[in-house]
Amino acid sequence: MSSVNGHPEGPPSDVPASDALARLADALAAAGGGAPAEIARALRAALPAAVAELADAQRHLAESAARRDALVATAADELRAAARLLEPDGGPARAEQVRRLLELADELDRARSPEAAEGHAAPRRRGERPLLLVADDEPDAREVLSQVLAPEYEVASASDGQEALDLARAEHPDLVLLDIGMPRLDGFEVLQRLRQDPATADIPVIFVSGRGDDAVKVRSLDLGAVDYLQKPFSERELRARVERTLRLVRSQIALRELAQTDALTGLANLRAFRARVDEEVKRARRYRTPLTCVMADMDNLKPINDALGHAAGDRAIAAVAAVIREELRETDFGARYGGDEFVLLLPHTTGEEGHVFAERVCTRLHETVLEVSGERVPLGASFGVACLPDEDGDDGGAEALVRAADAALYVAKRAGRGRVALAATEPHASASAG
Repeated sequence: MSSVNGHPEGPPSDVPASDALARLADALAAAGGGAPAEIARALRAALPAAVAELADAQRHLAESAARRDALVATAADELRAAARLLEPDGGPARAEQVRRLLELADELDRARSPEAAEGHAAPRRRGERPLLLVADDEPDAREVLSQVLAPEYEVASASDGQEALDLARAEHPDLVLLDIGMPRLDGFEVLQRLRQDPATADIPVIFVSGRGDDAVKVRSLDLGAVDYLQKPFSERELRARVERTLRLVRSQIALRELAQTDALTGLANLRAFRARVDEEVKRARRYRTPLTCVMADMDNLKPINDALGHAAGDRAIAAVAAVIREELRETDFGARYGGDEFVLLLPHTTGEEGHVFAERVCTRLHETVLEVSGERVPLGASFGVACLPDEDGDDGGAEALVRAADAALYVAKRAGRGRVALAATEPHASASAG
């Protein structure tokens, strides 16, 4: 007997009706003719890894957006700080400089992602203000700290060390104000555990305690506290130390980003790539998902440098990087490998899909013309594509993946300019190759 869609009807499903996958398994069985129970078993085997992949991809998206927005926000803050320094001198010229600095800061704020601008860059945020965690076993002390800080910050509180640790892991605050003598876990134990956990190791901690002996202060700083505030303290001192710490953290984030970014292209630098490729290979191995590496090398950069100078060559490199960046997804990763070479990581992408990606970039470069001093400068690049092998084993991992992409790039260059080669295959002429 045939079903209405032309496929033979399978036997009645023996998947329990209460199973959440039963209806889906029945539908797939009707469409493909397989046994519902077998389909359901396959779904159960595949779903955990699929869900883990989705969660991992979502985390990557959130981290990427958060890093970008933090860097932009820091730059805007620095521009406003510079404007404040200029204001006291007065004068029309100085006023115009101040106006321009503030205007640039506003433009940077508008460039942040809509989620960050609305205060939703991270799910834990209740608003766009920094989140502080106040941990003290004395209710009055918690109340005083919260009242002083609440006008400028979001404030969460904990009444003992274990609660403080749990909240820090769940909420990931921007700063923790920590008492030393608390039930369950004292402040020193809380700090040690925060530092031992990679997820909380970078959260800054200020100890706020009535103990004033030097040994306690030294131990606090040795364990990784950024500051020590002794009770009693003035509201002004408290606010100043909190703001100083948050400003320092913002600067460190910005410096970290700058240290991992290539100044000419805005892509990641080689140091950042080396850290990321190991991470992506481990993730691909863990979830058994494809990972493709693409190596790109510009064509004809030397003639540009010889004819128009190295400044023109730098503009050509930056233009190629801009095209590459526009084609990358949020979960992809692009870096300048050195000189006129680029390396790209494409998670959840097979070698064939990576080849299609490289062909698309190659075509776009061929269609892009850079104008330098009235001269039209054509752009182009050759690409090598390699996919991480499916099976585990002593295959060299990240190093072998990059080496395979580089070898494919060499094959593409030998075959002519504007080519794409897939590892262990003959190069394919791109749409731009003539």
